Amino acid sequence: MEKLDQSVLDWIAERTGDTALSAHIQAATLKKRDYMRTGCFVYFEAQPGLDPIDASVRPVCPHVTSTELMDGAGCSLFLRNGQLHYLEIYSRGGFIPEQLAQFELHEAD
Repeated sequence: MEKLDQSVLDWIAERTGDTALSAHIQAATLKKRDYMRTGCFVYFEAQPGLDPIDASVRPVCPHVTSTELMDGAGCSLFLRNGQLHYLEIYSRGGFIPEQLAQFELHEAD
């Protein structure tokens, strides 16, 4: 996983308050990563040995700022059938480098 992807997951895990979601994030393994120039999709392998994440859990995701981004970036973590499904990181204007060298994560406005 790229540094940004792992940092976003760690940020979510630290703030979720849901032990199952935190456990899934800690065990997350990359299935594939699709870079789309305006963002990326990071897909995860299922972790069947873990307790499922409750369907009511809504992960709170950070806002990304960087001098390499025009207007920053947003993130969304998607769950399916009690498992991590994919993480989307998307530019809020312009393009996002495939590997973002420097960045900061903040609470979204």
